Amino acid sequence: MSTIVKTGSCSVVIGNGHYGIFIACKKNKLVKITKINDNHNDIKNLNIVRTIDNYKKYYCIPDEESYILNPDDNMYVYIKELCSKEKMNIFYGPLQYNYIDYAGDQELLYTICDLQHGNYNFWKSYNTILKFIKHIMTGLNFLHEKKLCHLDVKSENIMVNTYMHQFKIIDFGFSSIEPFDDYVDNIKGTPGYFPKYFSTEKVTPWFPIIQTNDMDFIDGYLPMKKDRKLVYKIDSYCLGRVLYFLKNVYDSNITYCCFRNKKKILDLKIKIDNIISSLIENNVHKRLTINECMRKYFNHS
Repeated sequence: MSTIVKTGSCSVVIGNGHYGIFIACKKNKLVKITKINDNHNDIKNLNIVRTIDNYKKYYCIPDEESYILNPDDNMYVYIKELCSKEKMNIFYGPLQYNYIDYAGDQELLYTICDLQHGNYNFWKSYNTILKFIKHIMTGLNFLHEKKLCHLDVKSENIMVNTYMHQFKIIDFGFSSIEPFDDYVDNIKGTPGYFPKYFSTEKVTPWFPIIQTNDMDFIDGYLPMKKDRKLVYKIDSYCLGRVLYFLKNVYDSNITYCCFRNKKKILDLKIKIDNIISSLIENNVHKRLTINECMRKYFNHS
Protein backbone atom coordinates (compact mmCIF):
# COMPACT_ATOMS: atom_id res chain seq x y z
CA MET A 1 0.00 0.00 0.00
CA SER A 2 1.31 3.45 -0.89
CA THR A 3 1.86 5.80 2.01
CA ILE A 4 3.36 9.20 2.70
CA VAL A 5 7.08 9.00 3.43
CA LYS A 6 7.91 12.70 3.42
CA THR A 7 6.07 16.01 3.24
CA GLY A 8 7.33 19.51 2.61
CA SER A 9 5.79 22.93 2.20
CA CYS A 10 5.36 22.38 -1.55
CA SER A 11 5.57 18.62 -2.07
CA VAL A 12 4.84 15.13 -0.84
CA VAL A 13 6.82 11.94 -1.45
CA ILE A 14 4.83 8.73 -1.81
CA GLY A 15 6.19 5.24 -1.34
CA ASN A 16 5.84 2.29 1.00
CA GLY A 17 6.58 2.54 4.70
CA HIS A 18 5.98 5.48 7.01
CA TYR A 19 7.55 8.74 8.19
CA GLY A 20 11.26 8.29 8.64
CA ILE A 21 11.47 5.06 6.65
CA PHE A 22 11.70 5.17 2.86
CA ILE A 23 10.87 2.04 0.86
CA ALA A 24 10.73 2.14 -2.92
CA CYS A 25 7.22 1.84 -4.40
CA LYS A 26 8.56 0.97 -7.84
CA LYS A 27 11.95 -0.61 -8.50
CA ASN A 28 14.37 1.86 -6.87
CA LYS A 29 11.81 4.66 -7.25
CA LEU A 30 9.53 6.85 -5.14
CA VAL A 31 6.86 9.24 -6.40
CA LYS A 32 7.18 12.97 -5.81
CA ILE A 33 4.13 15.22 -6.14
CA THR A 34 4.93 18.94 -6.28
CA LYS A 35 2.93 22.13 -6.34
CA ILE A 36 3.58 24.08 -9.54
CA ASN A 37 5.04 27.29 -8.19
CA ASP A 38 7.61 29.74 -9.60
CA ASN A 39 8.97 30.27 -6.06
CA HIS A 40 9.69 26.56 -5.60
CA ASN A 41 10.49 24.79 -8.85
CA ASP A 42 12.24 21.50 -8.23
CA ILE A 43 13.10 20.79 -11.87
CA LYS A 44 14.15 24.17 -13.31
CA ASN A 45 17.90 23.63 -12.79
CA LEU A 46 18.14 19.85 -12.92
CA ASN A 47 19.55 19.87 -16.46
CA ILE A 48 22.61 21.55 -14.91
CA VAL A 49 22.84 19.00 -12.11
CA ARG A 50 22.79 16.18 -14.67
CA THR A 51 25.94 17.55 -16.32
CA ILE A 52 27.97 16.78 -13.19
CA ASP A 53 29.99 13.59 -13.55
CA ASN A 54 28.62 10.82 -11.32
CA TYR A 55 25.89 13.17 -10.08
CA LYS A 56 23.79 10.31 -8.68
CA LYS A 57 26.50 9.75 -6.07
CA TYR A 58 25.73 13.12 -4.48
CA TYR A 59 22.15 14.05 -5.34
CA CYS A 60 18.73 12.53 -5.69
CA ILE A 61 16.68 14.38 -8.30
CA PRO A 62 13.39 13.70 -10.10
CA ASP A 63 13.40 11.88 -13.41
CA GLU A 64 13.35 14.02 -16.52
CA GLU A 65 9.88 12.79 -17.49
CA SER A 66 7.12 14.73 -15.72
CA TYR A 67 3.35 14.37 -15.68
CA ILE A 68 0.71 16.93 -14.85
CA LEU A 69 -2.12 15.87 -12.55
CA ASN A 70 -5.35 17.82 -12.77
CA PRO A 71 -7.86 18.02 -9.89
CA ASP A 72 -10.34 15.70 -11.62
CA ASP A 73 -7.76 12.96 -12.32
CA ASN A 74 -8.20 9.75 -10.32
CA MET A 75 -4.57 9.83 -9.17
CA TYR A 76 -4.97 13.44 -7.98
CA VAL A 77 -8.05 12.47 -5.95
CA TYR A 78 -6.23 9.45 -4.51
CA ILE A 79 -3.18 11.46 -3.41
CA LYS A 80 -5.36 14.22 -1.97
CA GLU A 81 -7.18 11.63 0.13
CA LEU A 82 -3.88 10.09 1.18
CA CYS A 83 -2.78 13.53 2.44
CA SER A 84 -6.12 14.44 4.00
CA LYS A 85 -4.71 14.37 7.53
CA GLU A 86 -1.63 16.40 6.63
CA LYS A 87 -1.39 20.18 6.93
CA MET A 88 -0.73 20.81 3.25
CA ASN A 89 -1.88 23.59 0.95
CA ILE A 90 -1.06 22.19 -2.47
CA PHE A 91 -4.37 20.71 -3.62
CA TYR A 92 -5.98 23.64 -5.38
CA GLY A 93 -4.65 23.36 -8.92
CA PRO A 94 -2.53 21.16 -11.19
CA LEU A 95 0.30 19.19 -9.59
CA GLN A 96 3.54 17.87 -11.03
CA TYR A 97 4.12 14.11 -10.83
CA ASN A 98 7.64 12.65 -11.07
CA TYR A 99 9.36 9.43 -10.22
CA ILE A 100 12.45 10.01 -8.11
CA ASP A 101 15.31 7.66 -7.32
CA TYR A 102 15.29 5.90 -3.99
CA ALA A 103 18.06 7.71 -2.12
CA GLY A 104 18.09 6.06 1.28
CA ASP A 105 15.90 4.84 4.10
CA GLN A 106 15.99 7.94 6.35
CA GLU A 107 16.37 11.69 6.38
CA LEU A 108 19.47 12.94 8.16
CA LEU A 109 17.10 14.47 10.73
CA TYR A 110 15.91 11.05 11.87
CA THR A 111 19.45 9.74 12.31
CA ILE A 112 20.18 12.74 14.55
CA CYS A 113 17.00 12.06 16.52
CA ASP A 114 18.27 8.50 17.03
CA LEU A 115 21.38 9.99 18.65
CA GLN A 116 19.16 11.84 21.11
CA HIS A 117 17.82 8.46 22.16
CA GLY A 118 21.28 6.99 22.59
CA ASN A 119 21.38 5.08 19.30
CA TYR A 120 24.96 5.22 17.97
CA ASN A 121 24.58 2.42 15.43
CA PHE A 122 25.10 4.83 12.53
CA TRP A 123 27.06 7.81 13.88
CA LYS A 124 29.77 5.75 15.53
CA SER A 125 32.61 8.28 15.69
CA TYR A 126 33.95 11.70 14.73
CA ASN A 127 35.55 10.00 11.75
CA THR A 128 32.09 8.97 10.51
CA ILE A 129 30.94 12.59 10.83
CA LEU A 130 34.04 13.87 9.02
CA LYS A 131 33.46 11.51 6.08
CA PHE A 132 29.88 12.79 5.88
CA ILE A 133 31.11 16.41 5.90
CA LYS A 134 33.56 15.79 3.07
CA HIS A 135 30.95 14.02 0.94
CA ILE A 136 28.29 16.72 1.28
CA MET A 137 30.86 19.47 0.74
CA THR A 138 32.04 17.73 -2.41
CA GLY A 139 28.47 17.61 -3.71
CA LEU A 140 27.86 21.28 -2.96
CA ASN A 141 31.22 22.24 -4.46
CA PHE A 142 30.32 20.49 -7.73
CA LEU A 143 27.12 22.55 -7.83
CA HIS A 144 29.04 25.76 -7.18
CA GLU A 145 31.51 24.93 -9.94
CA LYS A 146 28.47 24.89 -12.25
CA LYS A 147 27.47 28.33 -10.85
CA LEU A 148 24.49 26.74 -9.10
CA CYS A 149 23.49 27.16 -5.43
CA HIS A 150 21.17 24.78 -3.61
CA LEU A 151 19.97 27.40 -1.07
CA ASP A 152 17.96 25.04 1.14
CA VAL A 153 20.53 22.76 2.75
CA LYS A 154 19.02 21.31 5.94
CA SER A 155 18.81 18.01 7.78
CA GLU A 156 15.49 17.22 6.08
CA ASN A 157 17.06 17.67 2.64
CA ILE A 158 19.87 15.16 3.07
CA MET A 159 18.94 11.53 2.63
CA VAL A 160 20.87 8.76 4.37
CA ASN A 161 21.19 5.15 3.29
CA THR A 162 21.96 3.68 6.69
CA TYR A 163 22.76 0.27 5.19
CA MET A 164 25.26 1.48 2.59
CA HIS A 165 26.49 4.54 4.54
CA GLN A 166 25.65 6.85 1.65
CA PHE A 167 24.34 10.42 1.65
CA LYS A 168 22.48 12.39 -1.01
CA ILE A 169 21.26 15.98 -1.27
CA ILE A 170 17.63 16.38 -2.31
CA ASP A 171 15.07 19.11 -3.11
CA PHE A 172 16.40 21.72 -5.53
CA GLY A 173 13.23 23.81 -5.37
CA PHE A 174 15.05 26.94 -4.10
CA SER A 175 18.13 26.49 -6.29
CA SER A 176 19.38 29.42 -8.35
CA ILE A 177 22.10 30.00 -10.91
CA GLU A 178 24.57 32.89 -10.92
CA PRO A 179 23.99 35.87 -11.11
CA PHE A 180 21.04 34.73 -8.94
CA ASP A 181 18.67 37.45 -10.16
CA ASP A 182 15.58 35.37 -9.33
CA TYR A 183 16.92 34.72 -5.83
CA VAL A 184 18.18 38.11 -4.67
CA ASP A 185 14.87 39.66 -5.75
CA ASN A 186 12.92 37.04 -3.82
CA ILE A 187 15.14 35.78 -0.98
CA LYS A 188 13.87 32.70 0.80
CA GLY A 189 15.13 29.95 3.06
CA THR A 190 14.28 27.67 5.97
CA PRO A 191 14.24 29.32 9.42
CA GLY A 192 16.84 27.81 11.71
CA TYR A 193 19.24 27.17 8.83
CA PHE A 194 19.03 30.28 6.67
CA PRO A 195 21.35 33.11 7.89
CA LYS A 196 18.62 35.38 9.22
CA TYR A 197 17.07 35.50 12.66
CA PHE A 198 13.33 34.91 12.84
CA SER A 199 11.56 35.75 16.10
CA THR A 200 9.46 32.62 15.74
CA GLU A 201 12.51 30.34 15.80
CA LYS A 202 12.88 27.95 18.69
CA VAL A 203 16.38 28.48 20.12
CA THR A 204 18.00 25.31 21.49
CA PRO A 205 21.55 24.29 22.43
CA TRP A 206 21.93 22.70 18.99
CA PHE A 207 20.20 25.57 17.17
CA PRO A 208 21.57 28.72 18.84
CA ILE A 209 20.31 32.19 17.95
CA ILE A 210 21.36 33.45 14.51
CA GLN A 211 23.36 36.70 14.53
CA THR A 212 24.57 37.01 10.94
CA ASN A 213 24.85 40.16 8.82
CA ASP A 214 23.69 38.60 5.53
CA MET A 215 20.39 40.44 5.74
CA ASP A 216 21.69 43.76 7.09
CA PHE A 217 21.18 46.66 4.71
CA ILE A 218 24.26 48.76 3.92
CA ASP A 219 23.66 51.96 1.97
CA GLY A 220 20.21 50.64 1.14
CA TYR A 221 21.39 47.29 -0.22
CA LEU A 222 21.80 43.78 1.12
CA PRO A 223 25.41 42.53 0.86
CA MET A 224 24.45 39.78 -1.61
CA LYS A 225 22.55 42.24 -3.77
CA LYS A 226 25.79 44.15 -4.40
CA ASP A 227 28.11 41.15 -4.43
CA ARG A 228 26.40 38.12 -5.95
CA LYS A 229 29.27 35.83 -4.93
CA LEU A 230 28.00 36.07 -1.36
CA VAL A 231 24.99 33.96 -2.32
CA TYR A 232 27.29 30.93 -2.37
CA LYS A 233 27.90 31.48 1.33
CA ILE A 234 24.27 30.77 2.12
CA ASP A 235 25.02 27.13 1.33
CA SER A 236 28.04 27.41 3.64
CA TYR A 237 25.98 28.74 6.52
CA CYS A 238 23.11 26.29 6.09
CA LEU A 239 25.51 23.34 6.00
CA GLY A 240 27.28 24.74 9.06
CA ARG A 241 23.99 24.76 10.97
CA VAL A 242 23.35 21.15 9.92
CA LEU A 243 26.79 20.13 11.18
CA TYR A 244 26.41 22.13 14.40
CA PHE A 245 23.14 20.30 15.04
CA LEU A 246 24.64 16.88 14.31
CA LYS A 247 27.83 17.32 16.30
CA ASN A 248 26.23 18.90 19.36
CA VAL A 249 23.64 16.15 19.64
CA TYR A 250 26.43 13.60 19.19
CA ASP A 251 28.60 15.27 21.85
CA SER A 252 25.75 15.62 24.33
CA ASN A 253 24.96 11.91 24.28
CA ILE A 254 28.23 10.08 23.65
CA THR A 255 30.05 8.45 26.55
CA TYR A 256 33.61 7.26 26.05
CA CYS A 257 34.33 4.15 28.06
CA CYS A 258 38.11 4.39 27.79
CA PHE A 259 40.85 6.81 26.81
CA ARG A 260 42.16 4.78 23.90
CA ASN A 261 43.24 7.02 21.02
CA LYS A 262 42.33 10.06 23.11
CA LYS A 263 44.60 12.41 21.11
CA LYS A 264 43.23 11.21 17.77
CA ILE A 265 39.65 11.68 18.98
CA LEU A 266 40.48 15.17 20.24
CA ASP A 267 42.17 16.12 16.95
CA LEU A 268 39.12 15.02 14.95
CA LYS A 269 36.81 16.90 17.31
CA ILE A 270 38.84 20.09 16.92
CA LYS A 271 38.91 19.73 13.14
CA ILE A 272 35.12 19.38 12.96
CA ASP A 273 34.67 22.34 15.33
CA ASN A 274 36.93 24.46 13.13
CA ILE A 275 35.05 23.49 9.98
CA ILE A 276 31.74 24.41 11.61
CA SER A 277 33.12 27.73 12.86
CA SER A 278 34.31 28.59 9.35
CA LEU A 279 30.89 27.83 7.89
CA ILE A 280 28.73 29.63 10.47
CA GLU A 281 30.88 32.74 10.73
CA ASN A 282 28.41 35.58 11.41
CA ASN A 283 30.23 38.03 9.13
CA VAL A 284 29.33 36.95 5.62
CA HIS A 285 32.47 38.63 4.23
CA LYS A 286 34.70 36.48 6.47
CA ARG A 287 32.71 33.26 6.12
CA LEU A 288 34.41 30.63 3.97
CA THR A 289 32.85 29.32 0.79
CA ILE A 290 32.47 25.56 0.45
CA ASN A 291 35.49 25.47 -1.88
CA GLU A 292 37.64 27.50 0.53
CA CYS A 293 36.63 25.22 3.36
CA MET A 294 37.53 22.10 1.38
CA ARG A 295 40.93 23.53 0.46
CA LYS A 296 41.65 24.49 4.04
CA TYR A 297 40.51 21.32 5.80
CA PHE A 298 40.68 18.58 3.17
CA ASN A 299 43.59 19.77 0.98
CA HIS A 300 41.19 20.05 -1.93
CA SER A 301 42.91 21.53 -4.98
